[in-house]
Amino acid sequence: MSEIIGKDLEIGVKIEGTRGTAETVASKWVRNVTTDIFAKVEKVVDDSQKGGLEDSSNTRTTKKWYDGDLAGIVHADAIGYFFEQVYGQSTPTTVEAGEVYSHAYSLLQNIEHPTLSLFAKDGANSQEVFNGGVVSTIEINAVTDDFVRFTTNVIAREATANSDTPAYATDYDFIGKDITVKIADTEAGLSSADALCIKDMTITWETGATADFCFGSYSPNDVYNQKMMIEGSFNKNYQDDTFKDLLTSDNAKYMQISIVGDTILEGSNAPELVILLNKTQITEWSRSGGNDELVTEDVSFKAFYNNADSQQSELTLQNTTASY
Repeated sequence: MSEIIGKDLEIGVKIEGTRGTAETVASKWVRNVTTDIFAKVEKVVDDSQKGGLEDSSNTRTTKKWYDGDLAGIVHADAIGYFFEQVYGQSTPTTVEAGEVYSHAYSLLQNIEHPTLSLFAKDGANSQEVFNGGVVSTIEINAVTDDFVRFTTNVIAREATANSDTPAYATDYDFIGKDITVKIADTEAGLSSADALCIKDMTITWETGATADFCFGSYSPNDVYNQKMMIEGSFNKNYQDDTFKDLLTSDNAKYMQISIVGDTILEGSNAPELVILLNKTQITEWSRSGGNDELVTEDVSFKAFYNNADSQQSELTLQNTTASY
């Protein structure tokens, strides 16, 4: 055993072929910035007394599971594994044979989405794989002067020893310049809508993941995703009363967030992530700016189910991964 630094912590992912059964080899090792996915326990204190003043004499472990956060730069191939778990399904199509693929994510309407095996290598100290991984939240954050970044919280069931060797293939990142955000009254209207002058943006998916415990085991019987909530916020130049008026009304808009990288994968195809929200309503609005400052507005939004489209959102990811 030896001391390590954060760079020695490595995380790999793979969609499980059988839900809750750990894989042995990762499909992708994720270039992370921070990771703190590790064992969690609940203990109960024995509060029975023996005639003294001491408050207790023993404790027992009652539950064991694994969870924590993984944060890093959004890479076009790796991020798809987490969205596969969140949405539950994707349809791949070939854009350039053997080179470029497009993945259309849509929400699987049950609480048992395909699970992740999470491979954790803590330097030379330990190496394990966690089975039954479910994404609790995933947040994408973008600003004008940095990479597009993500943070995801994952809950998993159990851990076993693993010996897969981490390997890192070429991956593709994004920066603020690569992002275009539009709103429109209809989906068709998005193509001709003007891009918003946005300074920073955060969008979060929350699945309501919960670990389900039963008698007979320390570990969860399963981890379920119970909902799909999508919320976000952005800061932009205050140019008119569009978003203030949307706050004070019940009107909704389509919103599209397109993130298209600079790198050409093959032909004229670039890595890209396109998020379509089919019914977006404004939930908070405020304006700020001093006498000698540019006036900006802070806008919070929430995505709702659109009955006309029979969906709340869809996500399209283009990269070099054939399928998830």
